[in-house]
Amino acid sequence: MLPYKSLTEPFEPRAYLKRWEELERKVAAKGFTWGSLYENYEDNQYMSDSLLVVPPSLVRELENASRAVNDIFQKTYEQMVKDRSIAHKTGISVFLWDLLFKSEKKAFSYFTRYDFIAAANGLKVIEANTDTPVGIVEAAIAQDVICQEHKSINPNDRIAANIKNAWNQIIRDYNIGSSDTLYFTCADWHDEDKATVHYLMSLFPQQAEYIPLEQIVVEKEDVRTPAGERIEFLYRLYPLEYFLEEEGATGEPIGEQLLVHIMNDKIKVINPPSSLLMQSKAILALITEKKAEWYTSSEQAVIEKYFLPTYETAHGMDSYVKKPVLGREGGGIQIVSGGQVLDEDVDYYQDQRVVFQQYYPMPNQTIDTWDGPYTGKLLIGSHVINGEPSGLFFRVGGLITGNLSMFVAYTTG
Repeated sequence: MLPYKSLTEPFEPRAYLKRWEELERKVAAKGFTWGSLYENYEDNQYMSDSLLVVPPSLVRELENASRAVNDIFQKTYEQMVKDRSIAHKTGISVFLWDLLFKSEKKAFSYFTRYDFIAAANGLKVIEANTDTPVGIVEAAIAQDVICQEHKSINPNDRIAANIKNAWNQIIRDYNIGSSDTLYFTCADWHDEDKATVHYLMSLFPQQAEYIPLEQIVVEKEDVRTPAGERIEFLYRLYPLEYFLEEEGATGEPIGEQLLVHIMNDKIKVINPPSSLLMQSKAILALITEKKAEWYTSSEQAVIEKYFLPTYETAHGMDSYVKKPVLGREGGGIQIVSGGQVLDEDVDYYQDQRVVFQQYYPMPNQTIDTWDGPYTGKLLIGSHVINGEPSGLFFRVGGLITGNLSMFVAYTTG
């Protein structure tokens, strides 16, 4: 368990809530507006005002691991391009297969987050969020404000600069001219996604405009704004596979038409379609399966050090985590230890292919909350932007890390 700093000692409910509300106003003024989340008919605390004290050596190890893991994912993508039939293992609709390998970009994703468990017996990556990663606003904005409140060092000081570098790389890779507009979109009702999109857009150095996903006009020939302006470049914080379900006002499959336009280069999207391919948790099983075939001896050493054995079946394990290959926010996950179910979600993604990953317990972590000190399980997200480790995102929650697991900032001293 990591030590942590408190702003309110000793705990007294009214004093704590008053202090927390002051902090919430400060982070909201900077763009982080979901310090609490309304779910299950009540407000739930999402932001803790605690500050974890993380050894610099662990931060360095997470950076090294993030770079090494990203290199393995890049190598895996390159191998899959050579044998595209392997896409059938990913659980992604066959309608999207040609799209997945269309990218001519060197990177399979520009914005990625890897989730790590840091336990006493080592550091392990448990999944990759390569398509539509969030947690960027927490790691960039809320993290900085909370560190200032604690008068402590903010180790996440490279995120903005690395995002700017990523945009410059994207401008070159996509050949976005100075007179072109990069449109930014997400579901307009989703506050977290919308704030994330606006933060990323604020760092884009050329012409940019926000357009709600609901307002994008998909025509037979191209994609346009409600004013009739053609959309040629689109950053979308919206899962690519979700477009398969999108329909127009009269039931026409506008999502499929949009995907056809991407396939035909009528519109170019960021992250590229290859990021969806690598989002599938089947990639983790593929890395296990092909370890001796696809990777060099040094790459195999990285896999053994940072990856957990993952398979398409339980593979005789009596302790594993069963995961839907395209699940999100902890949906559909089942955790089994010693043959006993520790926790499971049966509400989502029950119709998907699954993988079985060796169970690796998360460490306990105590933080301050509205209800006093809370001890949950610690998961560490590591943002990799344009191939560079760019900042950490800590969450504390239950055995399954869902959207109500609490964000907590960190420092190294």
